[in-house]
Amino acid sequence: MLTDLQVKEYQNIIKKLNKKNIDLIITDFDDTIFSTKELIEKDYRKWRRWQEWNEYMKNNNLFDIVVNDLYKNKSYPDIISKKLRPNHDLILTAWNEEFQLKKIKAINLDYINIRVVDSGEDKILETIKYIINILQFIPNKITVYEDRPEFFVKNKRLLEKLFWTTFQII
Repeated sequence: MLTDLQVKEYQNIIKKLNKKNIDLIITDFDDTIFSTKELIEKDYRKWRRWQEWNEYMKNNNLFDIVVNDLYKNKSYPDIISKKLRPNHDLILTAWNEEFQLKKIKAINLDYINIRVVDSGEDKILETIKYIINILQFIPNKITVYEDRPEFFVKNKRLLEKLFWTTFQII
């Protein structure tokens, strides 16, 4: 969650940015671009969740095995991914960074800007940082594709007010 002081600091930085008539797409990876259904059904996951599962995967050197088994050379619906533009749009995902990057590379989307955060809540701050530090302009509209949109929904008004732009959450 952003503090009032952080919001004021970001407002001062954002005031200096130009607004451009260009839309920005931000999308999650798991269950938004690529389904985790197979991963959940496989024995890799069993009953493990979140950090426990990350530790299990890392400690048993399963990242490459899982990526080769479930992601490499697999087809998937490209409705969202075909819209993504290099050096502009963003895959903003959460989980273990090493694993996420391997999965994204395996389906040949590593040419898109990628940020991996620890949790869904961190996506709000990372969105702000991405616009300020990478884009360095305010997009006319920001479209977010997210299978767990609660943090974007909760912060939608704040983000719209901060950037004076429209956030569409899908």
